[in-house]
Amino acid sequence: MPVYEYRCGQCRKKFSALIGMVAEPGDEKCPNCGSLDTTKLISRFFRLRSEDDRVDELADRLEGMPEPESSSELRSVMREMGKVMEEDVSDEMEELFEAEMAGESAGEEDI
Repeated sequence: MPVYEYRCGQCRKKFSALIGMVAEPGDEKCPNCGSLDTTKLISRFFRLRSEDDRVDELADRLEGMPEPESSSELRSVMREMGKVMEEDVSDEMEELFEAEMAGESAGEEDI
């Protein structure tokens, strides 16, 4: 069954409705305010991409990015890199990041 998105003309909320294949097209009722003044929206579609395509896209974005200014920015980039992989390695990358940060802070204390 397809899922359609609508916007309510009264409360302006966006909502999704699961519509049966044999159902007659009709006015969908807003679950927020109950209004029948709804407009069907054009939804974006989902495109499957290979791991190589996702890695290439991320590499292109990273190439134009400045160096991360904080550890939280770096952590965010690493987390995103981990999620791009077919097997989500973001947890492993987080552990590597934590180990690296612990090593850096320990090295700074020795100076």
